[in-house]
Amino acid sequence: MILVEEGQSPLILCLPHSGTAIPDAIEKRLNATGRLQVDLGWRLERIFDLHDDLDVTVLRSSISRYVIDVDTDHTAPATDPARTLCPTTTLDGKRIYQEGEEPGPTEAEQRTLLFYAPFHKALRAQIDRLLRRHGKVIVLDCQSMRSHIKGVTDKGLPLVSVGTGGGVSCDPDLRDLLVGSFSGQEGFTVSVDEQTQGGFIPSTFGRPEQGLHVMTLLLAQRSYLRHESPPFEPDKTRTGRLRAIVTDTVSRLLDWAAIPARQAAATEPAADAQETGSPEVNPADPPALPRVGRATTAKVEDEPVTSVLVAE
Repeated sequence: MILVEEGQSPLILCLPHSGTAIPDAIEKRLNATGRLQVDLGWRLERIFDLHDDLDVTVLRSSISRYVIDVDTDHTAPATDPARTLCPTTTLDGKRIYQEGEEPGPTEAEQRTLLFYAPFHKALRAQIDRLLRRHGKVIVLDCQSMRSHIKGVTDKGLPLVSVGTGGGVSCDPDLRDLLVGSFSGQEGFTVSVDEQTQGGFIPSTFGRPEQGLHVMTLLLAQRSYLRHESPPFEPDKTRTGRLRAIVTDTVSRLLDWAAIPARQAAATEPAADAQETGSPEVNPADPPALPRVGRATTAKVEDEPVTSVLVAE
């Protein structure tokens, strides 16, 4: 299912990998390694639970990325079994399915319809809603990862990694603001467009020339977990400190988004001030995703997925 907490500020916190749910029909086919789900964004929702504090929109999927990775291009050929639409190995190459139980093309298509498409429809609906309201939207693609993964982070993962596709998916000033809010903290190491270039979400939706700024924010799990292994228990002190820093960071991003609007309000003639609304800006239009008519918030406990959107 898709969980959406709608806020009115121009910022969306998108958590594509924090879900842990696996339908029974899939879970019984996983091996012991697969059931550990070591490659999820464990407990990340505790860091980014900022809807009530800052009136931001929080959108996340409850489905495990071992079922389907919603931050992957569903049209791309499967070249890496760990980073394909329906992963069959861990990031360090260990099998997660029992022998002969890996999903085939038909099952991958079914999972796309059930879990992937509703997530992207929900994200697009929230982007369109806030673009109409503000004319500018910031999306943070929030993720976390183990600090040391063989073949992936052999040198160790910086505490914070920011991905912008080389500055293509957002305004450079916004990127610098995000980086600076972490690099000034004692003990924090920060990389930009190195450990992550920004996933499918920033490359698909990032249109800074249209007022849509999208960045990936990847946190090393040692920044808030006691141990980066099952049961992935949060560390109270680390979680508290990181959440305070993230709260301050998001506040700065919101201030950045508000500056042009304030300047325009101060300089516009009185006659123009009577005009209401802002021009609708259409973000990227993935061909396989239908246009969304409306969105509602939904939480479903008994079913594996319920679309929170109604397509036109």
